Amino acid sequence: MTDVCWTTLVRSLLAQGCPVRFTAPGRSMAPTIADGETITVWPLGADEQPGRGEIVLAQVDGRLIAHRIIAVRSAADDTWFVLRGDAQGQATDVVPRRAILGRVLLPPRSCRARLAGAVWRLRQRCARWKPFLKPVLEKTP
Repeated sequence: MTDVCWTTLVRSLLAQGCPVRFTAPGRSMAPTIADGETITVWPLGADEQPGRGEIVLAQVDGRLIAHRIIAVRSAADDTWFVLRGDAQGQATDVVPRRAILGRVLLPPRSCRARLAGAVWRLRQRCARWKPFLKPVLEKTP
């Protein structure tokens, strides 16, 4: 099945209110969603607004991506969402609300994976601060 057919099928099913289950390709959401892990996407109602921290399925440049919302920006004409994969260092996509197709529901084992993801992100942040804190910590008696 081509990417265009797959995208059209998923969009159509979610628009009809049907949840969609498929195997997630790629490592952009590791460790929260592993490459090849089965995820379920539930459709969003027209009036539902996903929030910061949620993982959503969005259509970006003709392809479907499951990424986390890291920021929400309101504009006069639409609400825009900044999306990023958990394994990526910076935001990758900014999409309007109409590009978000549904919420990703994680399998039960992902509770542990989400905690691992939070620990991984905390380590990344600490690593960024280490050069600044090291001189201060070395001077402390």
